[in-house]
Amino acid sequence: MIHFKTYNPSHKNKIIAIFHSNAPKYFDPEDEAYLIDFLDNYTDKNYLVVENNDGEIIGCGGYYTKEDRHGIPWVMFQQGSIGASNLLQIADTFYNEIESRIIAEGKMYPIHINTTQLMEKLFNRYGFVTYEKIKDGFGKGLDEYKMKKVFNQ
Repeated sequence: MIHFKTYNPSHKNKIIAIFHSNAPKYFDPEDEAYLIDFLDNYTDKNYLVVENNDGEIIGCGGYYTKEDRHGIPWVMFQQGSIGASNLLQIADTFYNEIESRIIAEGKMYPIHINTTQLMEKLFNRYGFVTYEKIKDGFGKGLDEYKMKKVFNQ
């Protein structure tokens, strides 16, 4: 079971440690400065940390609304924290939490995410479609996949 809390600055070091557990496979280590800038300047009530039953922070992510679109920034989980057998269940629970919060706002704008080729199939599962691919867009071997989900009106 997982629980969600609104991010606060006391979570910063744990989020950076989670980032490091995912670099270089999922994130370019050079992007740490972008993560820190995001945590210091752009988080709000819609950026969440994910806790396990022991109260340990094992992940983070959230959404923002800008003009006529939603975005999902900096989604990640501590490597080895959820196990392969629980991965899809936890990913589903987490994504459903984010989407339900977006729907509750009542602004049914498209949801955008920029991810890598490693996560494309997971986001396809939630109805996202890739509309642009940039070779090595997130660093060597990490192609940037721009994806979008449009709500049925």
